[in-house]
Amino acid sequence: MYVRIIILMAAVLLLPVKDALAGNLSLSAGVFSVQSEYKGSDARVLPMPVVNYEGERFFIKNTEAGVWLWNDGTQKVSLGVTLLPQYFRSSKSDDHAMKQLDNRNILVLGTLGYELHTLFGSLRLNASGDITGTSDGFLLSAAYSYPVQFGDLTLIPNGGILCSSSEFNDYYYGISRGESLRSGLAEYSPDASVTPFLGVSANYALTSHWNLFASWKITFLGEEIKDSPMVDRDIQHIFGGGLTYTF
Repeated sequence: MYVRIIILMAAVLLLPVKDALAGNLSLSAGVFSVQSEYKGSDARVLPMPVVNYEGERFFIKNTEAGVWLWNDGTQKVSLGVTLLPQYFRSSKSDDHAMKQLDNRNILVLGTLGYELHTLFGSLRLNASGDITGTSDGFLLSAAYSYPVQFGDLTLIPNGGILCSSSEFNDYYYGISRGESLRSGLAEYSPDASVTPFLGVSANYALTSHWNLFASWKITFLGEEIKDSPMVDRDIQHIFGGGLTYTF
């Protein structure tokens, strides 16, 4: 299972040193609060040291790293690996029935991406598949953003949709027969779903190198997700903020 991860990450990360020395590099330190969709689970507060780097051939963006297969400045095609920080820990739930369920773990995804950057905003399309063999699911996403400048302040409204396969949904939100017998929750096997989202991020330039950032995202959970006996909400909020240094 993990052989595929090692091979793909090696292909992505073993690049010439000269590329790593020529590009845009920034380091961020912050914290994100992710509202849990699971019953009895508190919001996850995640410290997020983040490296963002973009060179001619190689990039790192938050939890994704990869190579450019095509990059002319306006259009970009990428291949990379993405860490999906989504999980469920039954022991952390306050709900007795949820405590009887199996854990759901973080996934590593292989991602093929396309970006289009114009004066009218940026469009990004992603196709991702689980390369750990944990869920055998896949995700498709489309997102649009448009930056608005107000002096030293930049606001970036964004929105899009996330399509998740039945295998992905079943891993994170399905309830097997064994789990149903242990917990008393109804057995559940979801189909694929479509989840819309909206958000906005803000960057304020303190100096030529230092920036403050903040972000907010609201996700409207798809029908197959919010109908799960594991889930007790229709929407999910994610808040974040911190400080960035650009070299």
